[in-house]
Amino acid sequence: MCPAGLSTLFTDQGTCLPQGNEQQTLKFCVPSGYVQTVNLPSSSDFFVISQQEAEMKFFSQLLCIVDDSNPNLGANYPDPPAGAVGDNQELAQCPAAVSPPTKSTDYRYRSTVYLQYGGSSSVFNGTAGLQPLTIPFPAFTGLCNDETAVGFLIDTPTGSKDYYTTCQRDLSALDLSSACSSTGAGGLLTPQYYSNVRFITGRGTGFAAQAPLTVAIQYLNPATGNLTSVNNTVSTYNATTGLCTNVVTALNITMYYSLSNPDATDTPGYIDAMELTFVLTDVLAARSPLLQNVRVSWMETQIPQPVEVIVSGNPGYITGFPLLAGALASTVDAITGDTKQAISRFIEGMPIPVPGHAGACEPTSIGNVAYGSNITSTCSISLTANQLRDFCSSEANNPAKYVQMVMSSIYQSIVDSQLYVGEWGDANYTNINQWLKVSVSGYPFGNLGYSTADNACTGVIIGFDLQVVTGVAFASNNLQQKVLYANLCFKTGVWDFPEYLPGNTSRRFYLDFSASFIRLPQQSEEVTKPAPPLVVPLPADIFYPFVVTDGAATGARPAVWGVFMAVAAALALLQLLQHQQRALA
Repeated sequence: MCPAGLSTLFTDQGTCLPQGNEQQTLKFCVPSGYVQTVNLPSSSDFFVISQQEAEMKFFSQLLCIVDDSNPNLGANYPDPPAGAVGDNQELAQCPAAVSPPTKSTDYRYRSTVYLQYGGSSSVFNGTAGLQPLTIPFPAFTGLCNDETAVGFLIDTPTGSKDYYTTCQRDLSALDLSSACSSTGAGGLLTPQYYSNVRFITGRGTGFAAQAPLTVAIQYLNPATGNLTSVNNTVSTYNATTGLCTNVVTALNITMYYSLSNPDATDTPGYIDAMELTFVLTDVLAARSPLLQNVRVSWMETQIPQPVEVIVSGNPGYITGFPLLAGALASTVDAITGDTKQAISRFIEGMPIPVPGHAGACEPTSIGNVAYGSNITSTCSISLTANQLRDFCSSEANNPAKYVQMVMSSIYQSIVDSQLYVGEWGDANYTNINQWLKVSVSGYPFGNLGYSTADNACTGVIIGFDLQVVTGVAFASNNLQQKVLYANLCFKTGVWDFPEYLPGNTSRRFYLDFSASFIRLPQQSEEVTKPAPPLVVPLPADIFYPFVVTDGAATGARPAVWGVFMAVAAALALLQLLQHQQRALA
């Protein structure tokens, strides 16, 4: 028996160890009997065999650890050797010498698209004379950078928030006599600069470079904002007036491609065709900068391409994306005589005038309304006292003259009540039921009135406020935003000319345009699934040809036997249904 505080480890030998909490324990493999020893002298035949109790030092040599409860100290990294041994030297290698970049015409995702400039259509030899296809792009600032290369299968802009990438072209930094001239290969601002190139197909050095196809050219009148289709345009520069004519303000590039193995994750691709669409305008060098809009899109050649439509949500609007808008368009089927209607969508959503050069109101300075973002835009009209008087007197029945000037593209749609906005962010332009007509307040207009004593013109239409009511729908963890109502309110103001200003001095009068989004107050509702019916509904003539009637003794109470018959019929029907289910099984 061990004293208090000690425990027995070897039962046979009576070894005692101290007791304690979380005591480390060992299990030993030792014999429990006696050990036999033999004494055999080397020179005698007599020997003695004796049995004696084993000593403790003997047992210590027979111990083995079966299990332990030592704590895990975690992963341990041995100390690696230092110096140029093992992998140390292999991991610290100097980079290879930099070599000139290769012009790979084996197109893969994001690889640079190459061209031949100068209009040559001969088979190119290797990569000599090739240049990357570059576009005007606001790389670091809002100014146009001409060193941004187009990548294979890379759209510009990325995503669907904007239709164009827009940058500002500083005309003072260019030699306009060459940049605005169509002669030769074409200056930087001319459509010939892009239409005279030859693109490399990516099919190898044995294939000739191909010419792009110009699909359409439109002219944007800077004075009226009207778009007209033109052909065979020539860009020129007048050094006396500083006017550049027919320069590119919008460029659309559509690339058609095919892949050698569409199922492979990394496979060479080829460019089959390149289509160009231009919008041209005139610009004075003094009215720098020129706004240039660029879009690059890729379409697979072998797959029928749908009409390219930009959406602002799926289905609900995404805040900050364009408010879908368009004008109602109708056509009559020549065979059936039926009238078909659709929405002629505005490319960048609901337009709104923005300040042009030096804050002036210009028909070509148009921004767009973003869903959920209130906006106020102000631009100016410069008039002398005589010009204000002439406007107010001779055009008394046209108080919206200047609003119409800056909104010429959609003004007629507004006053004709043919302006629509998309109810959802993915409203289909072919289904007018997914669009809401914009209500118009303040039209028709009253006549202008001029006060000679005050040099004031009253009743001038000075802009509009587009009020859009919005709401949300569906589950709270996936709310979808939509337009519920839209109202366009024309604003009326007074333009007056102070007496202290000379009559030949110009004064700025302001047009104000705004868009406001108003959220409909809504309360969520708890939605639960309807409870299942308690009994299976039965037809009214289930007891045919028997009729259950109330007897005179029971009055208005149903006959008792009728109730029993109804219960019996229901049970029979349930048994019949179960029998049919077993038969089918």
